[in-house]
Amino acid sequence: MKKLLSMALALSMALALAACGGGNGSKTPAGTQGSTSGNSGDQTVYKITYANTVADSNPQAINAKYMAERMSELSGGRIEMTVFNNNKLGSFSDCFQQMQQPNGTVQMGDVSSASITQFSDLYTPFALPFLFASKEQSFDYFDKGETVKAIEAQFLADTNVRVLGYFYNDARALTNSKKAVSTPADCAGLKLRVMTSDVYIKTFEALNAAPVSMQFNELFSALQQGAVDGQDNGLILSMDSKFNEVQGYYTDLGHVQDTSVIFISESFYQSLPEDLQQVVIQAAQEAVAKERQDYADKLDSYLEEMKKSMEVTILTDDQRAAFKDACSSVYDWYRSQYPQYDLDAIMADIEKY
Repeated sequence: MKKLLSMALALSMALALAACGGGNGSKTPAGTQGSTSGNSGDQTVYKITYANTVADSNPQAINAKYMAERMSELSGGRIEMTVFNNNKLGSFSDCFQQMQQPNGTVQMGDVSSASITQFSDLYTPFALPFLFASKEQSFDYFDKGETVKAIEAQFLADTNVRVLGYFYNDARALTNSKKAVSTPADCAGLKLRVMTSDVYIKTFEALNAAPVSMQFNELFSALQQGAVDGQDNGLILSMDSKFNEVQGYYTDLGHVQDTSVIFISESFYQSLPEDLQQVVIQAAQEAVAKERQDYADKLDSYLEEMKKSMEVTILTDDQRAAFKDACSSVYDWYRSQYPQYDLDAIMADIEKY
């Protein structure tokens, strides 16, 4: 982790120098369209395409659009961001690849941190089961943690994509079509869709389930057709995605306090004048704060709505502790599989919050 922190410092210095000589709006950089007005100064309009995977009613989708509004307001109309929710631009992996390219058709987006393992292993620790004690602890860590800032810097160096912040993606829960789940033994044999993440696969293998990796945009039909028995997503996402129509049972497992990472193409970011870079940062920060509050405001009403069509199991502290104990082997596996990451340092950093 010391190596990651030193690399983060060196990379931050390099990016600061790059920003000082950054994009010249008059050159109409990639992803933008130039326009002029009678006012003095740079009047280039920078256009952003933003992609995510969630339904329009999800707090992430709503606040991505709020972010776009704030960018327009703060920039005096010099930034125009169009948000495409619900996989309208295809799988997020395809959209992320566009962000990596200097002339990509997608400049920004957000997705669960566990969904980017095909591009980087750096966010794999945060998929470990029961790593965070609460959503508030995860918020403080992702906003302030030294180790996560080092991870962000290394991620940028590895992928050419910058992290702007972290939406809350709910505490991940379990739904299925077979039976109520209240103990680890109840998971045995359930065929569960998981994200393309070795950590998620190992977690549900530890619970003796049968995990199946699958893109989110394929999930509803797989549940509907019985190709998988269930899935693990948050309450709001599950309801917005209408999984209650094809699932009968819900358990508030809370094994991951999930985040949706907000990304921006580094090539595009560096093409922006410095004042607009600050606009993007401020708008993202404001959207994150609002989105987290929106999640908290919606949870109770969504749970009551779910109870109308599904059997809901709310675990006791002792029941949740049994699941945590059953998943302890995942940490041993992670240390052996990813020795390059100082998991103990990350966990110690989390404990500060």
